[in-house]
Amino acid sequence: MPTQRKQFGRRGVDQHMTPSWSRQQTSVNSGPVAQAYASPGYGALPEDEDSFSIFKVFGFTLGMLFSFQGRIGRAEYWTIGLIRFVIFIGAAIAYGSTLQPVNGELDSLVFMRGFVETTSGVMFLLLFLALTVCLYSLEVRRLHDRDASGFWLLIMFIPIVGGFYALWLFIANGFFAGTPGHNRFDTGHSQAAVFD
Repeated sequence: MPTQRKQFGRRGVDQHMTPSWSRQQTSVNSGPVAQAYASPGYGALPEDEDSFSIFKVFGFTLGMLFSFQGRIGRAEYWTIGLIRFVIFIGAAIAYGSTLQPVNGELDSLVFMRGFVETTSGVMFLLLFLALTVCLYSLEVRRLHDRDASGFWLLIMFIPIVGGFYALWLFIANGFFAGTPGHNRFDTGHSQAAVFD
């Protein structure tokens, strides 16, 4: 009597009915998405030109952090902003721990000279510049979500007034809802049609 080998994860599937990976089943009435979900043995998504790649993920992430076009909601604003803040604080602590105090004191001169004299200072400065661009990108896209131009950020560079405006902008962008529906700053990927 021949012994049948167990096949884990294949219970109830007839071996003669299982399609092979090399051929696809076609049907006149079913599209590729319905076919992918209905056909046993296939992956959830069909292979096409929009397949997954690490370069697409990397490009999407860079676009999410540094793009000045489109709009983002409050959840993305807070999520990316908090991650950016945690990275900045961690980098500042790491940079501060690499400095050597002079005569037992760590003054501002030692801190500032460390930016140009040490490798960690240059790395922190480059990271600080990247995080600053990320901050302005977030603020511009939140302004776009509220149907305002990103040029309103230039008010922040006016002495005295800029500090108060930055505080108001943080409150408005962080807590006020954006424009419902479409506005003039929409792009193809900035707002899903499901939420309209």
